[in-house]
Amino acid sequence: MKKLVSIIFIFLIVVICASDSAFAARKSSKGGLSPEELTKVTTDIEVLTKKVYSSSLFSPEDNQNLIDIKLKLDTAILSGASPEFAPLYYKAGNLYKDREFTDEAIECYQTVLENYADTPFSAKASKELGKMGIVIKSEEETEE
Repeated sequence: MKKLVSIIFIFLIVVICASDSAFAARKSSKGGLSPEELTKVTTDIEVLTKKVYSSSLFSPEDNQNLIDIKLKLDTAILSGASPEFAPLYYKAGNLYKDREFTDEAIECYQTVLENYADTPFSAKASKELGKMGIVIKSEEETEE
C-alpha cells in the first residue's frame, strides 16, 4: 500500500512540475499567444479577409473561425496588450463590419483605441467608428 501511495505521490509531483513549466512557457509568449497561435490567427484573418474581398460566401466553419479568432485575442490580451494584436483586432473589426456584426466590430475597434492608441491602427479604427456613426470622445471631453 505504501508503494502505491509513493508512486501516486511521485506521479502527482511530475504532473505538477510539467504543468508549471508548460504554463510558464505559454505565459512567456507575447500576450498569452504562442508564436504558432499568433501565426494561425494572422493566417486565418487573412484567409477570411480574402473571402470578403472576393465576395465569397462564408461557410459555417468560417463564421466559427471568426468567433474563435476574437475569443483567442480577447483571452490573450488579458496577459498583456502586445502591439502585434493591433492589426489583428483592426482586421477582425473589418471582418465583423463587413459581415454586419456591428456590435462585435465596434468592440474590436474600441479595443484598438483603448489598448493601441500609439499605433497607426488607432486612427484607422477611429475612422471606421466614425463611419458607423459612433462618436469618439477625447479624454478631456469625458473628464468635463
